[in-house]
Amino acid sequence: MKHKRLLPLLLIAVLPFSFASCGEEEPAAADEVYEVRGRYLSTDLRGESISVVHETIPDVMNAMRMSLRIDDPTVPEGLQTGDVIRFDMVRTQEGWYARNIEVLPPETELDLPENLRDVGLAQ
Repeated sequence: MKHKRLLPLLLIAVLPFSFASCGEEEPAAADEVYEVRGRYLSTDLRGESISVVHETIPDVMNAMRMSLRIDDPTVPEGLQTGDVIRFDMVRTQEGWYARNIEVLPPETELDLPENLRDVGLAQ
């Protein structure tokens, strides 16, 4: 019988602590930022992402062609297909995006695998 009386008291004592911890969120992981070089290919129709071919990011990903969201839709306005660019590739919990895009001199040599070397270049 004594156990039946202790259970409500125990619940009353513990319940406030369980609700208090429910509202706490885990701290967000810090964004990872990688300085990347590549070649600009195009901008999507809505101006929300760009298509690029980029060099290998050591210990993260191989060189590849990919689309990246952009943080500033006005950036691609001056870019031409084939421009060599440098940008920050940012990894968040929601995915990847590009920021701080700048055009490099056209003679800049990219370290791309053979199957990607001519992507975006006029034939």
